[in-house]
Parts: sequence; structure tokens; C-alpha cells
Amino acid sequence: MRKVVCILINFVFAVFPLSLSAQSSSYMTKGKSSMADYNRFFSSGANKAQAYQSALDACEAYTKAIKETSSDSPEYAECRKALRDLFPIMSDAAYFFASANAQDKVLRYACAHIDISLLSAFAADALHEYPAYPTLANLAATNLFNRGEYEKAIDYYKAYLNTTDLSNRELAFEGLARCFYEKHDYDSAAYIASQGSNYYPTNWNMLLIGIESYGHGGNDDKMAVLLDRALAISPDHKGLLEYQGKLLERQKKFESAARTFERLHSVNNMSLDYTLHLGFNLYNAATEALRASKSPETPKNEASELERKAQTFFTKAVPLLQSVHENTPYAANVARALAMCYAMTNDNERLEKANESLAALSVGAVSKYEIPTIDLSYKPTVNISTAQNNQGEARPSSDVDINIPVTGNVNDKTYVVVFGNEKYKHHSDVPYAHNDSRVFAEYCTKVLGVPEDNIRRCEDATYSEINEQIKYLQKRCGMSPGELNVIFYYAGHGVPDVSDRSAYLLPVDASGTDFGSCFSLNNLYDTFDNMQAKNVTVFLDACFSGSTRNSEMLFAERFVEFEVDDFVAKGNTVVFSATEGNQTAMGYDEQQHGFFTYYLLKSLQESKGNITLQGLADNIHKNVKAKSLDKKNKAQTPKVTASPALGDTWQSRTLL
Repeated sequence: MRKVVCILINFVFAVFPLSLSAQSSSYMTKGKSSMADYNRFFSSGANKAQAYQSALDACEAYTKAIKETSSDSPEYAECRKALRDLFPIMSDAAYFFASANAQDKVLRYACAHIDISLLSAFAADALHEYPAYPTLANLAATNLFNRGEYEKAIDYYKAYLNTTDLSNRELAFEGLARCFYEKHDYDSAAYIASQGSNYYPTNWNMLLIGIESYGHGGNDDKMAVLLDRALAISPDHKGLLEYQGKLLERQKKFESAARTFERLHSVNNMSLDYTLHLGFNLYNAATEALRASKSPETPKNEASELERKAQTFFTKAVPLLQSVHENTPYAANVARALAMCYAMTNDNERLEKANESLAALSVGAVSKYEIPTIDLSYKPTVNISTAQNNQGEARPSSDVDINIPVTGNVNDKTYVVVFGNEKYKHHSDVPYAHNDSRVFAEYCTKVLGVPEDNIRRCEDATYSEINEQIKYLQKRCGMSPGELNVIFYYAGHGVPDVSDRSAYLLPVDASGTDFGSCFSLNNLYDTFDNMQAKNVTVFLDACFSGSTRNSEMLFAERFVEFEVDDFVAKGNTVVFSATEGNQTAMGYDEQQHGFFTYYLLKSLQESKGNITLQGLADNIHKNVKAKSLDKKNKAQTPKVTASPALGDTWQSRTLL
């Protein structure tokens, strides 16, 4: 038996090395053949491009072979010598194709040149000292970064930084940090950005990458260092001040946080977010001072000063919390903090009314003798016990969320896709987008009579999820050409490409700078045109100016809204857009919807769906334009774009 086992073991060890050797031998044969072709073509001078292609083929073959052979074998030494000879040839080829402006080939040969140096076989050879190496490493890294190939770009940026060349060192640090950031490797991104900032302390982009990366990683101490550097360069930068204010909140430095948000609020007092943060920080600073004043360890003279400070802060907080409460009447934490401010400032009449509001929210009343507690929520919090009805459904926060007409319409030839992108990974949230999409889908069922099976609704959709639902519409319409109607609804961020003035929908996982991961409106309308649908109606509660529903900028480095080119609907498509030009699609805070979606739903509610597209457009345009100016002191003008092929016929169309 033992003899049989030994025979089997010997067989295994005999066969598999032969298999590996055969594979390696095949690669080496290919390498030798290609190298011979290179020498023949190059020596004749007839076709340099073909010669360099043969050299590249040899490089790829020998690279595969060296990875399959043992480092102490003759084959390994042969491969190593061949690749060492090919190393300068790859550089020469890159420059040859650069002179011919063949950029894709320049990149291929530059990558091949650097890849040879990265093989373990050349770890001790200092190939990075070759004259063209830094230039080609930086070229390869930059091109691959621009193409979104971050993993390989990282290798090449590292290769460049391993050289002594200083001409592109700053941009290489920045590019490497950006690569890690795009891969969501925030620890590495923060480390590289921080190291880069030590060398280049005024590099703005590096500072921003580091700050955001430390923010994702939760390293407040290191974030604070970079924040101080950045604010020294741009002390009034809105995005940096927001980071600083929220950092101070996390550190429970309420008075300092209040000073930061006071600066932001003075610039934009229409921002509900700034108002809320300033109000709560003043409230928390007052609470902290009041509680300290009552500590037995506090000297009397200090206690009196702390009480005066608390009164001042409570008084300042009142109008701010009142404003937030008016916009978010169901937020129990806001209502209670406001009531506590009334109690602490001896405003008994308002305290009584505030306690009535708290009772309606099923929240305990505030006593004027009660000691307040610090509230770290910094966002309106709805009391769950009062925000549900008997069926456990979410309590409506808008008049269009209740009394939705049930019409009895039957609309089984209509298919609907609804997106509500609210929670973004790399950008600020879009307030109420979830609610917009949920209620719109409900109107499609109850008012328009679309069967639930015909409706696809996605919250916080990625690029692939958006693409999946559009392909679903394509397939479904392809089954019944010319018979089905399509409704496409999107609430979320839009983003402009400033290089060509085009517009994109922003998936929740996209950065907004890599447009390959965003969804082009032009491509979307091309898809609808080829979908074989009877009619397509698009509703976009988004803007493409680079700003957000909170009237803030989507990108911290972009200070003004941007105007994209007018897009053209095609085929039988009609597009309802929330804005025109470089405007912002804003949120209607009292109704917890976007202005555009609220008046779209309001028109459907009042008409029970029996309204033409022209009538719908007129209602939305008139009401949004007026209410946005009244509530936000800022213009928002919805518009309708119909395919030129439809002429005026679209005006009499309905959604039924």
C-alpha cells in the first residue's frame, strides 16, 4: 500500500511541474518569436509601428513567462534579460507614438515601460532612475486616473513618487490622494493628502481631499489640523465653515460652533440647516452655562456670569428655533427646545402655547422650573409615537399626502419608473426626495389607475439600478410596440458637465466628477426615442446648475450656479423640468416636498388626474414661480420641453 502511495505522489509532482513548464515554455516561445520580428522590422526601418507592436507582444509574453518560472531557473534569467532589454524599447515606442499624436498607444507603451520596473525581478535594479521613467509614470497615472482606472493609476503614481523628479510631484500627490478617495479608501486618501499638504501647504484640492477623507474616517483631530490650514487660505469658505461647525458640535464646543454657524447664517439666513444648527448650538451653549452655574463647585461670582450668559444665549435661540419649528411643525425635539427657551426666558404666554403643541405631539410639557438638557441631534426629529396612524403608516406631513383621490381609473397600459435619490455618499442629501417619490408613486396608483405591478420605485439608486429600470422599460415596450405609455419620475441631484454644458442625473454612489458613473440626459432621451412606447412623459425634480435644494453648492470648489445647454426631447417625449437656466430646484419645507413635486401632486389631487399636460404645465409653472419667491426669496421657474415631432399635439395629452 505504501508503495502505491509513493508512486502516486511521485506522479503528481512529476506531472504538474511539467504542466507549468509547458505553459512557461509557450510564453517564452512567443516572446522569442515576437522579439525576432521586432529586430527584423526595426533593422529594415520599413515599419517602426509594426516593430514596436512586436516588441510589445514580446514584453507581454516574457512578463507572463517570468511569473510562471522559478527565480533560480535558467528560463527566469532568460526572461529577465529579455525584459531588461525591452525596458528602454517601450520608452522609445511611447515617444515615437507621441510624435504621431497616437495617445492610446502612448499610454500602452508607457504602462508597459513602468510595468517592467514593478516586477519583483527588478526590485533591486533601480529602473526608476531611467531618464524617461518619471515622465512616463506620471503620464500613465494621469491618463488612467482620468479614465477612472484608479487601481492601476495608484501603482503609477507611486512609481512616479519613487523617483527624484520634482516637476510633477505636487500633482502626483494630489492625484494619488484622489484615486484612494474615489476607491473609498479614505484612510489611505487622508494619509496621502496629509503628507502632500506637509510638502505643499497651499494646495487647496489636497486639503479638501484630506478634510473629507478624515471626515469619512471619523478622525476629528487630524481633520482639525487640515481645516485650520484651509481656513487660513480661505477664511470665508462656506463648505469649510460647515465642516468646522459640525466638528465643533461633535467636540461639544457649542459656543464656538454657534459662532461658526452665525457666520454662515449671516450670509444665507434662508438656509433652514444653518438656522437649525445655530439655534441648537445657542440652546446647548445656554444649557451648558446654566447647568455649570448651578454646580456647587462654581464660585458665586462665576455662577452669576454664567447665568447671564445662559439668558443671552436662550434669548438669541428663540427666533431661530421658532423659524425651524414653523417649517417642521412635527419635529418634537425642535418644539421642546423652543418651549425650554420660553421657560428659561420667563415668556409664560408663549410657554403655554408651546406646551399645547407638545401635547399635540404626545410630548411631555416643559416646566419653567425644569433644568434643560443638551440636545445633540441637530436635525428635526419626528416623534414616532405621534407620527403614525392606527395602521402604523407614516403620518402625513403635507396636505397632498392625505385625501389622495381614489378615482377608479384603469390605466393598465402605462408603466412607471420612479426614483427618489435622497441619501448621497459623497454629497449633501436631497431633502424630501424619498417622500416625493413615495407619494408620486401612490398618486400613479390611486389617481391615475396604474396597477402596482406596473410601477417600479427605487430609493437612493446607483447607476446600475437606474440603468436596470430603464432597460426594464425598454424590454416591456418592446413586447408591445406602440401600445404602452411610459412615465419617468426622478427626484434627486442633477449635475452639469462644465466642459460641454451637458446635464446628468447623479446616482447616489457617484462623485459627480466622473461622468462615466452618471446618467446622461441626452442618452436618456435617446433611449426613450428608441423605446417603441406610445407616449413618454418625464418629470425631473432636479436642477443641473450645481446647486442643491438647500441652495448650497454641490461641489465646495464651485461658487456659482452653472447653466447647461437646453436639452431637446425626442420622438414622442414630453419633459417637465423643475427649473430653467441656472436655477435651483428647491424644497418646500412646510410641505416636505420639492416645490415642483408638491404642485405636480396638487394639480393631480384637485383634477383627479383629468387634466391635460398643458394644464398641468400651467399650474406647476404659475404656483412654483410664485411660492418659491414668497418662501425662499429666490426664483424657480419650471418649464416643459416637448419633442419638436409632436408639434402642439402634446398639449391635449393627459396621463390617463
